[in-house]
Amino acid sequence: MNLDDLQRHWDAFGQQDPMWAILTDPARKGRRWSPAEFFATGVTEIAELMREAAALGVPRQRRRALDFGCGIGRLTQALAAHADHVTGLDVAPSMIAQARACNQHGARVDYHVQAAPPFAGLADRSIDLVYTGRVLQHIAPEYSRRYISELARVLAPGGFLSFDVPSRWRDAPALPAAALPAAAYRAELAVTGHEVSASAVTVDLRVRNVSPETWPSGLPLNLGNHWLTASGAVVLADDQRLAVPLPLAPGAAVDLRFSAPLPADPAARLLELDLVHEGVAWFAWLASPTARIDLGAPAAPPPVAPAAVPEPAPVSAFEPVMEMHAVPREDVEALLAAAGVRLLRVRQEQHCGPHWDAFRYDVTAG
Repeated sequence: MNLDDLQRHWDAFGQQDPMWAILTDPARKGRRWSPAEFFATGVTEIAELMREAAALGVPRQRRRALDFGCGIGRLTQALAAHADHVTGLDVAPSMIAQARACNQHGARVDYHVQAAPPFAGLADRSIDLVYTGRVLQHIAPEYSRRYISELARVLAPGGFLSFDVPSRWRDAPALPAAALPAAAYRAELAVTGHEVSASAVTVDLRVRNVSPETWPSGLPLNLGNHWLTASGAVVLADDQRLAVPLPLAPGAAVDLRFSAPLPADPAARLLELDLVHEGVAWFAWLASPTARIDLGAPAAPPPVAPAAVPEPAPVSAFEPVMEMHAVPREDVEALLAAAGVRLLRVRQEQHCGPHWDAFRYDVTAG
């Protein structure tokens, strides 16, 4: 998703269940984190960070610290015990509002909405301690690469930058010789409307190239569909096709109208849409999100005539999602080298789960 959509989804997480969205313990979903337990995890995490930093002999000074992707301040508050001043940045206004309300350190800590790179308010080489955890994995690579460069840019001489990001999805299939670079298979599929007749479904869809590569002219790239049960089991795979107009540059989008006949099997309830590089791979095989329409969902009830005094409007039922993305290790190391900083150490991370190779990068400058 692009940064506007990222902000919309994470702002919704901040309104609905912010602590679980930041630390996704299944047992704590539904606002089951207590604030004391939640913020205590930040103290523990930052204490471990400072032990690792001390072993590396950094940072040289502790004037300013930065927490990128701060959420409601779990780590920002803990960093205040180790630096004179701490800044927290987050894409979601709802998270920043709660972080300010939870601040226990007065003017020594400030919070700001950071909707897109660059970090306009932060000077080059101005931050002694820069940290981010479990953040870049949720940002599409074309943006997370820029954020990595920004994190390196603001790092002060003798400072310490530590960040994590997945490197690859372990379940990705081996691609044939005709394939594009693996990073090219990233798309955003946004359904803008659909109609169902007695025999077919027609879907209006916006397809956006959210990869760092141009999809070139002549590429056999199509929009296709599968039919699934309500539980996600495949009823009919590899159904219809519609060619995607090309070329399509990174960030560019095209609107399509796609039609598919309704299957005879009554168990087919979910229409799943995905892009396919014919003879090579469906984009979903490389962890690109699909679009689904539930055609078995009950119809909306008919409108009710308003009473003399209208009731307040109901809260939106918008359900935010967390995307997972990777930046290959070689790309991360190239970005750091281009930014003129020095990589001290690379460590394996486990919190992304068994399907991802993920690393933490420890960096200094000057």
